[in-house]
Amino acid sequence: MTIHHSLEYYLGIGYIPILDRYRLQDINSEYGCHIGLDVCFPLYKVLEMKAQSLEDTWNEVNQYVANACNIITDEYGEELEIKEDEKLRDVDREIIYEIESRQKTPPPAACYPLYFISVGDDKDEKIVYIGKTSAKTHRFSGGHMAALKLHAPEYEGLSKHIYFGTVVFFDHKKNYMPLEFIRPLEDAESLLSNLEAGLIYNLKSELNTTYLNKNHARFNMFVNIENHSSRSNLLKKKQVSIQSNFLY
Repeated sequence: MTIHHSLEYYLGIGYIPILDRYRLQDINSEYGCHIGLDVCFPLYKVLEMKAQSLEDTWNEVNQYVANACNIITDEYGEELEIKEDEKLRDVDREIIYEIESRQKTPPPAACYPLYFISVGDDKDEKIVYIGKTSAKTHRFSGGHMAALKLHAPEYEGLSKHIYFGTVVFFDHKKNYMPLEFIRPLEDAESLLSNLEAGLIYNLKSELNTTYLNKNHARFNMFVNIENHSSRSNLLKKKQVSIQSNFLY
């Protein structure tokens, strides 16, 4: 599936994102965020999915854009000024070609910082665990607590799948704000943790223990979930309203 908010996509249509303009305070909580479930595996095949890390992808995106900006200013003498509140700077195709030839391919389209484990099929399929993939090593390589719990008798004979999702926020003009673009990294990680906590509390994924029975959300978020996998319609067009429980 083509991800229309990735760095690769923007370069393809002749733009460079100005990452200094992707900030926590720019997010519009009413427009909320979009989670796209693009990848699904039978749980026993989960190790076929490359280990995902928000930190690694964030660093790769920021380094690529920094190098691209240096090429634009040092090699072509062009300023990077853009209009107020705009997050993209249009770049001549010749310059884009130079950027891509010197830096090779851009970082992966997006990372998948959230995963959802389900049991059952068709109308009986349900989410039982929600987690973050942001780790240096594969979360499932040494055994995963949720996977072990799925050996319980009540889950015997049920199909078990894992969905991976991308995360994109929106600003006040409904511009895309991919999680991997948001600066600083600490804010991107806080947003991800808030999403995890809020989704667990609201969706009541029964194999989670942390966040299940108490609201730990620190930011208000209106979440739209789309299931783009060919597996099922689980969570398709699902909307979740995360309300902060943090007292300022």
